[in-house]
Amino acid sequence: MKKINRSFGQVILMTGIVTFLFLGSFSVRAENEPQNKLAIITTTDKTEFGIAQSLQDELAKAAANTNLFQTYAANYSITAFSEAEILADFQQIGSNIIGFVYLENTRLSIFLFDASRPKEYIVSAQNFTTAEGATPVEAEIKASFNIAFQEVISSFVAKQYQALPGSRPESNFIAQEEVYTPQFAQVDVKRLYRELSSREQKSFYLGANVGMSRFETLSATSKKSFASTVNIGALLGYQFIPALSVELGADAFTHFMLHSELRLHLPIGQKYVALSLSAGGARFMSQPTENLGYAGSNMITRGTIVYGPGFSIDIPLIGLNIRAEGRYYTGKTSVFLGTYGIIYSL
Repeated sequence: MKKINRSFGQVILMTGIVTFLFLGSFSVRAENEPQNKLAIITTTDKTEFGIAQSLQDELAKAAANTNLFQTYAANYSITAFSEAEILADFQQIGSNIIGFVYLENTRLSIFLFDASRPKEYIVSAQNFTTAEGATPVEAEIKASFNIAFQEVISSFVAKQYQALPGSRPESNFIAQEEVYTPQFAQVDVKRLYRELSSREQKSFYLGANVGMSRFETLSATSKKSFASTVNIGALLGYQFIPALSVELGADAFTHFMLHSELRLHLPIGQKYVALSLSAGGARFMSQPTENLGYAGSNMITRGTIVYGPGFSIDIPLIGLNIRAEGRYYTGKTSVFLGTYGIIYSL
């Protein structure tokens, strides 16, 4: 019996030793696990301060001190800002993280790109407080650098990325058609910054507009006539795919009218403007007011439903679109709406 207990104790001891060695080797492997390989590429300097190299060195030093990265400097510039080109840059550099400083006369920005998320990026831009036309002092540049760096690292740790403009065709028209050269970052970096600073166009959007409506009435002699008045409208939209969206909206002129539209975005141009066609229907819900100054009476009864086409022109800006639109509905009566307004992505 003692022999059995001794043997059982030896087994337990050996099992403990093996387990300890296994966990120890696992711990060593975990400690030696390679970090994110961060390439600090050439600073984009649009100033005459002459501190591009020092900013690149400072970014490399600050990143290394976080113990989040295996950091090294690379004499390289981003060639373009699309998913395919970003991935090509990673292969060229041989890292899985890319960071760089972008310096202007009025602000300092730090960018971070991650090979595992090629459609997204991290950026922090800090404006200088010096008067316009004055040269910011070294202490202010340093302070802006520190704030931007902390924001970028916090976003990286929290995995708070934003979508890269141009990663979706409908979100950035300019990035789709330009052909960039390896010298892109040196000769056209201001366009790059405008694109990276623009907001992502999302699936849901809101709109507000103002314009004119023209609709059928009855004249004093009971003949069909037309009247015009100011129209105020609003809409809520959802984009299923880049080419197709649906919208629900309301218009208020002498009548209160609800409408729904199916909108087809035309693949024409889209560099500075976007064109779309729509088809939908509207229902007259009430008549809150008369058309003052017009002697006739209104012939549009509550509940009347009309259908018709529409056409719009959108001009994309930072964070919103400017839209000019015309819609024509017909049926038992007819109404034409010409409006202009804004579209804002939620």
